[in-house]
Amino acid sequence: MPRSKTEVIAARLADMTGLPEKFPDFLSFGTLFEGPFHFTPGEQIWGSGQKDGYVWFIQAGYGFDKVNLEDGTTMLNGMIEPGLFVCDEKNLMWGKLTASSAKMYTHTTAYRLSAKNWRDFVYSHPQFRSILYRINAHFLQMRKLRLIKLKHQDKKAYWEETKARFPGIELYCTQTEIASYFGVSKSTMHRIMK
Repeated sequence: MPRSKTEVIAARLADMTGLPEKFPDFLSFGTLFEGPFHFTPGEQIWGSGQKDGYVWFIQAGYGFDKVNLEDGTTMLNGMIEPGLFVCDEKNLMWGKLTASSAKMYTHTTAYRLSAKNWRDFVYSHPQFRSILYRINAHFLQMRKLRLIKLKHQDKKAYWEETKARFPGIELYCTQTEIASYFGVSKSTMHRIMK
């Protein structure tokens, strides 16, 4: 039997925190999301310079989150995959215009919650607020693993692993964006990609 958006979101939060799926705040949080929204390959979920921001839950699909830098260039900020909550952090945390954009490269199903409703929920649910550190710890572990791989794993092997996980990455991201994500120069990235 297919699961509802509320159940899918609650299950993912349970995976990230170790708490039960039926935890009341997880179910309440899941009901706030709108959707589902469906995106086709190449379609943007959000763009930079938008006033209204959202927390997105990706149920299915893959894509890329890119940040606009002050010098006018873009940097690959992260890969989007099923089971992730993604957003423009600048908008979510400070209510500023979005500074990033997200584009999907496969068919995608996602749900969204406005940044305002996210903040209201967090402030009005102290139990949920108290376990946010577990959710944030999950994302920090993901980022830490990426940094460890970048530092210790052979770059060529890491590139092959990334390509296998995100086939077609080089079609949706420039070599410069990929190089910035890998923490290497464009010329080094060119050699790695050969």
